[in-house]
Parts: sequence; C-alpha cells; structure tokens
Amino acid sequence: MKKIQISVLLPDSAIDKLESLQKLEKTSLSRNQLIEQAIDFYYGYKTSELNQGYLCSVVGQKIEGALSRVTDRTARLQFKEAVEINLLTRLIASQFDIDKMTYEKMRKTAVDDVKSTKGIINIYEAQR
Repeated sequence: MKKIQISVLLPDSAIDKLESLQKLEKTSLSRNQLIEQAIDFYYGYKTSELNQGYLCSVVGQKIEGALSRVTDRTARLQFKEAVEINLLTRLIASQFDIDKMTYEKMRKTAVDDVKSTKGIINIYEAQR
C-alpha cells in the first residue's frame, strides 16, 4: 500500500493521548499506525451513521405505507359493518313495530351496557 507523507499539527493533549495509547497497546503501534486506526474507526462510524439515517427513512416510509393501507382497509370494513348493522336494525324495528320512545330506551340501555363492559358482550346478560 502506497503511503503519502503529510504534516499534521496536533496539540500537546493529542500527542499525550497518542503516547497513552501506545502504552496501552501491547503490540507497540507507532503514532502513524494509531492515527490510521483512529481515521479508519471514525470513517466507519460516520459512514454507518449515514447508512443508518438512510435505512431509518426507508423503513419509516415502508411502515407509513403499510399503516395507511391497513387504515384504509379497516375503514372500508367498518363501513360495510355499519351498513349491515343498519339493515339489521331496520329489519328488526319493522318486524316488531317498535315506537320511538321504546327504541330510545333500548338504545340508552345498550350505550350504558357497552360503556360498562368496555365493548365486551356477554350473551346471557343481554337477555335481561
């Protein structure tokens, strides 16, 4: 590997750190080798940071797209269910000829039941 000589001005504190690292290293690396390792380490750190940012944005976009599709599908299913429930309600009301006062009373009871049970339906309690 071809090496190019450059001049680097470092503060005394950086030189002290280099000498401390030389003492810690058991293979007795030169200052040049330690600086090369530091540059390699920093280069890897920065490039992985860039890759991480890119990957996060791509994954985020994919998740947003999937959530959007799920939301749309759920809304369509809820609309279909609402239509069927409306139809069933109209059929039952027409069969039993329920007046408005009775309907309102039954509706209030239903709302209270759903609130108290948090939407969990017990068929045996519904027969009261």
